Amino acid sequence: MKKAYAVLFGSFMLAACGEDNSTSATGSLNANDFGEGYTIAIPFRYDEATGIAYQGTYSCNYHPDSKTFSWEENMESLDPGSFRIVGDSLWMGPVQKQSSDNDDEQTFLDAYYNVETLALSNNHDGIYGVWNVTGCERKLGESNIKCTKYIGNMSGIARTLTITKDTVYNTTIVDANNLVINEINLEVILNKELGFNIGNQYQLDNEQIIKKYPTQDFKRSFSIGNQMFEQTFTFKFDSTGMNYITKMSSNGKTCTRTQRAGFITEKMCKEESAEFLLSDRDKSEERYYYEEGPVESFGIDNDDEYYECTKGLPTEETKQLLNQYIVNSND
Repeated sequence: MKKAYAVLFGSFMLAACGEDNSTSATGSLNANDFGEGYTIAIPFRYDEATGIAYQGTYSCNYHPDSKTFSWEENMESLDPGSFRIVGDSLWMGPVQKQSSDNDDEQTFLDAYYNVETLALSNNHDGIYGVWNVTGCERKLGESNIKCTKYIGNMSGIARTLTITKDTVYNTTIVDANNLVINEINLEVILNKELGFNIGNQYQLDNEQIIKKYPTQDFKRSFSIGNQMFEQTFTFKFDSTGMNYITKMSSNGKTCTRTQRAGFITEKMCKEESAEFLLSDRDKSEERYYYEEGPVESFGIDNDDEYYECTKGLPTEETKQLLNQYIVNSND
């Protein structure tokens, strides 16, 4: 799936769909300052005859030979999609169904690509106007509609599309009333954040070495032996992008992870550094990192600093306790 399509329909996760180990947010979350919302302007053209919406008609393009970026009109739309009006309903989805001979890949395509998303409006002329995106979807070619708290695979948001002749203005705000909070994933925390490759977490659970405590809005707590840990999350969507802040604390020490994601604008394309403009590309393979073509989104974080900090949180007592359960990579 192309990045611009992903940005328009919500690839940036507040809470991703997963196991049904979740709770709904409480009203106290509304006291938080989540920002005024993040708006992106996506170059757009609509073909009335075919019902095809062409998104990404202009984009920031990287040219490796000259190591330069330029805002250019694309020969083809980066992400054509189907926009269909039924009364005050707008169904948005792919132009045609994608298929694969691989069953697992087909399952993925049917779940995340071959679907239409419903938006509603009482202020529109055809497709042009202001649309409120819902959490209602249906598989392409089917009539059964499924509605959840997730909009574009994100819970905890509200999204508005203002469609004009040449631009789609996509505004996303945090909506605490629509938030589903997933339970803490201790396997990920033990391995990635604390640096312990535990082979059998169930043994830790059964021996009550590690304990989870009830989730309280954006705060999740757990203990390992005698050491208590607390993890908190906050979000702020504003003109700078979608900002996510995670804090892990224990024994008076706090590690802070900051993440900022968004869509690359013409102004950014002309003014920002190459490091910023290429930030959402995979750095692990140089030929893809410096590949000719569009750079549609950015992703800035301090992950290296954060994980170095969190791995220093366990006390010597906790380290000795967990070391008994570490898996030897040579085994």
